[in-house]
Amino acid sequence: MTSTKGRKIIAFVKGVPLRQLVEKAAAELEAEVVWTLDTTQLVKQVAEMRPLTILVHLALLDEVQHVIQALRTSPATRRIPVIAFDYQFDEEIIRRAAVTIYQDWYFNAQDMHPTLAEMIRHSLDGAERDAQKLFDQCAQPMPPLVKRGLEEFNAGEYYECHETLETAWMEESGPVRDVYRGILQVAVAYYQIQRGNYNGAMKMFLRSLQWLEPLPAQCQGIDIGRFRRDALQARLAMEALGPEHIKDFDRNLLKPITYEV
Repeated sequence: MTSTKGRKIIAFVKGVPLRQLVEKAAAELEAEVVWTLDTTQLVKQVAEMRPLTILVHLALLDEVQHVIQALRTSPATRRIPVIAFDYQFDEEIIRRAAVTIYQDWYFNAQDMHPTLAEMIRHSLDGAERDAQKLFDQCAQPMPPLVKRGLEEFNAGEYYECHETLETAWMEESGPVRDVYRGILQVAVAYYQIQRGNYNGAMKMFLRSLQWLEPLPAQCQGIDIGRFRRDALQARLAMEALGPEHIKDFDRNLLKPITYEV
């Protein structure tokens, strides 16, 4: 079963009873509720958080729809499940929510089955199935095309690496394709750093989190754990410099990928 312990649930809720309902679901899942977000760095904050789900009380639809729309339209956060809920079934409000916040599920708070915790678990079912298949695929040797992409990455040929791994990603239908996608997005981030494009690099770093963070430490001979740490170190160094001083970025922080064939 996919672990929910220590994960976050973002909740936009009005009223004590619904707040208690969310807290109860979080307790069942051993998760933590986040009630407010910093809207000045919305996508960055949520991408780094990787919440289990976003809960939206439809009574707050007008207040929060711009926040949800921003998250649903960003490639870094748009795959996070959104569950809309309320105490009554109002077809008109639900229809309006469907075209404004694009919720994945609707939960009637008066219903006891499924519980909110069960619905959140249900939203993770696909990820759980993929996790087992990913485990099996990670035990296999890497395809030659992926090896070529890693060689290009380690040679500092980040654009070429992106092209090669994008082809490998398109040819692979299983969940291991997320490994290739995560690496190629970091490659693009490094390429943008070389070009002095702070915003372009930041976008790719944030997009890569959703693919890299759930991965095992080793996959197809690639040291994913070390790669994640190196990418984070590079991103934090870039953030410390800011857009105005990205030209001073230490290129030694663009470290090679460790792997075995």
